[in-house]
Amino acid sequence: MRPVALVAGLWSIHFSIASASGASNSASSDLWAALQHATGFTDDELTYLAEELRELPAPSQKRLWQEKVRCGKGYCAPEATSRLVAALGEAGQLPSRVFELFPGDPLYNYWKESDRTAFHSWVNGQPAHEETIEALIPEGQPLASGRIQAASFTWKAKALIQKLLGPVEIDKSLGRCLEWDTPFYVITAFQKLCFRSDILQYANPKAGMQERMQIYQKGTRVLALDVLHPPHWMPNDYGLVVCYFVLEHVPEPHQAMNGISQLLLPGGFLLLGAPFIDGVHGCPDDFFRYTPHGLRKVAEFAGLEVLMESSPGHQIAAAGEMMGMRSSYWRTEDLLQDSDTHPMNVFLLARKPLRPGHRRPWTQHNRSS
Repeated sequence: MRPVALVAGLWSIHFSIASASGASNSASSDLWAALQHATGFTDDELTYLAEELRELPAPSQKRLWQEKVRCGKGYCAPEATSRLVAALGEAGQLPSRVFELFPGDPLYNYWKESDRTAFHSWVNGQPAHEETIEALIPEGQPLASGRIQAASFTWKAKALIQKLLGPVEIDKSLGRCLEWDTPFYVITAFQKLCFRSDILQYANPKAGMQERMQIYQKGTRVLALDVLHPPHWMPNDYGLVVCYFVLEHVPEPHQAMNGISQLLLPGGFLLLGAPFIDGVHGCPDDFFRYTPHGLRKVAEFAGLEVLMESSPGHQIAAAGEMMGMRSSYWRTEDLLQDSDTHPMNVFLLARKPLRPGHRRPWTQHNRSS
């Protein structure tokens, strides 16, 4: 189903039903059939649609459109889409939803049915049996386009990392691995390569959080700190760091990247992801959006070598994201297609250069720590 065709049909019915007394039965029947073809709506759903469009206030720019903006065959569908988006937006009916879905939303039942991911924690997380996108979608986010993009990039990054490791014993070859807040990607995608799966949490002083490192019985660490001002005790023995959707919340990204680089062993890998198009969301605050070149520069500023990058999400999907549309409106290949102008998110795989004579992350020292 093409969203352009859907919205065009909705706008067409707004005018056709309003002037039904002057329209032929044949034309009305054709329009009804066309809308069912384009949207998949039932007769009852189209009736609800007609009622809602009758109640829609006339858009303020309607006279201008009628006088100055006309369309001919082959151009009316995009123009109708633009008009309906403007009318719904002016009436306060767009975006169609916020991040969370609630009962009554047309996508709610499908979202609940698709959310089959059990709760993941560093205690009971399990590696994926198959390297599928579905296996790397966190709990509660089965229709989040950004998570689909992150999953696809993670599997590609893992494949490149394994290739670069070369003819070594793959099991636990990255040594210690670290991820922000919960080691979902580290455990699900990299557990066989990681000796330990640690967690980094932001020690927010405004929330009264203290910097500390808690080490559990089997050696897993939970670090509470601020990478902008790393404490003297911060470990620097990580073969892999996963940092998705964090850097937009950091007021000094170059300084933060220096801190992240300090976490890595020479030869260690960083998976980094940040949004290009997203609404403001504070955790606890929100500062930046990143272009592909911008995120690369931040990584390179800290002396990291960028090995692979991706900027997925074509322009229409990016626009739909701002209107509350979710992944169910798009083909997966469209969401994963790189965009030079309007990516939804930007991802990269970077590596800290090896120093001459330095041992790799899978040394015996790291195995026993």
